Amino acid sequence: MLLRTRRVLAVSAAFAVLPGALAACGSTPAPASPSSSAPLPKPSSSAPPTSPKVPDREPHTLVLNATGSGDITTIKYSLDGVEKQTGAVDLPWRESLTVAADGKPHQWTLEIDYSGVRTGGIDMFAVFDGKEAGRSGAGSAGSGNTHVSGNASVGGTVDG
Repeated sequence: MLLRTRRVLAVSAAFAVLPGALAACGSTPAPASPSSSAPLPKPSSSAPPTSPKVPDREPHTLVLNATGSGDITTIKYSLDGVEKQTGAVDLPWRESLTVAADGKPHQWTLEIDYSGVRTGGIDMFAVFDGKEAGRSGAGSAGSGNTHVSGNASVGGTVDG
């Protein structure tokens, strides 16, 4: 009987251990509780960071003008030291120049040589992006067959 009792106890012990062993094989382990000293992972973003779009800077426009009466013999104008010259022109005269949008100062000049009989008056002005940037004028008066001549100039600096 002792042998039988041992078998029953062995089988009973096996059945008692079997559910625990089966449970360990078929289940996933419970997650470990987070440690207070371990840092939490930062969430990641799949989209790259975007920077604000900066609009392209458009170049500026400087318009040089001459109006009035008289005979223009020469017009000289410059932008940043690059000089251009024309011969005799009729008034009104106008020239449009492009100024780089670089935030730097740009120097310009306009010079007119004129001549005429009796009277003449010339008004010179520059317009930068729709606003007046400089103005000058010249004139002379005579009587009879008086011949008048002279020159006038205007200039300034604009920011690109």
